Amino acid sequence: MSEPRQFEGRRDNNREERERSEFVDKLVGVRRVAKTVKGGRRMAFGALVVVGDEAGRVGFGQGKAKEVPDAVRKATDEAKRTMVRVPLRQGRTIHHDVQGRFGATRVIIKPAVPGTGIIAGGPMRAIFEAMGIKDVVAKAMGSTNPFNLIRATFDAFAAIETPRSIAAKRGIKVTDLSLHAVEAVKGVTDQKEMLENAAKVQKAKKAAPARGGRDAGRGPRKDGDSKPRRDAGAGRRSDAPKVVTVTKAQSMKAATSEAAPAAEGTQE
Repeated sequence: MSEPRQFEGRRDNNREERERSEFVDKLVGVRRVAKTVKGGRRMAFGALVVVGDEAGRVGFGQGKAKEVPDAVRKATDEAKRTMVRVPLRQGRTIHHDVQGRFGATRVIIKPAVPGTGIIAGGPMRAIFEAMGIKDVVAKAMGSTNPFNLIRATFDAFAAIETPRSIAAKRGIKVTDLSLHAVEAVKGVTDQKEMLENAAKVQKAKKAAPARGGRDAGRGPRKDGDSKPRRDAGAGRRSDAPKVVTVTKAQSMKAATSEAAPAAEGTQE
């Protein structure tokens, strides 16, 4: 009766070794927590772990224990139980831009061309490395709490769709979906060309010199037109009164010349 038990123990050990070799675990952080009781404070440790198979599957878990190894083991087991599959494009990046939010944390994840690498920091980098993404650009805004960052990232993963799923929702084939995308791009290009042409026309209107007076709406004068055109304000300038400037010395001289005859008349 003892031999079958020995074989069962070996099978369990082999299963654990296969799981260890299949999954990649990343320790995101360890924190110390304290619980105040009647006799004092009880110390414990909390661990946050990300587990993935480097092929699109990833999960996260948290565990708490009196010792760090036990907390990490609990977190790893929980992460393996809560793994999800994320569709990848060419096995290296995501299909389209996505946004995720949890609490006060908001993340933006964008696909990247080959050779870009993982442009992300903290817990998001651990997630991308565990799930096997090679090229991606990510930005976190708001709270930088590791728990919130991981949950916001998984919220963004839930919004990822593949071309096949979109084609199934529309009831068309994937090839037809690509043709629709080409037509949409062409329409956007035509719209850009129209906007550029309108901008050029507006710029040309602003650059044209402004012409005032009666000749504003007239075209250029023909060569056979012998009669010169008259300026619009020429007649008004001739009728306007002339302004004469008189200096102070001239005004004093005129005043004395007028006062002299008046004085002579009074003496007589």
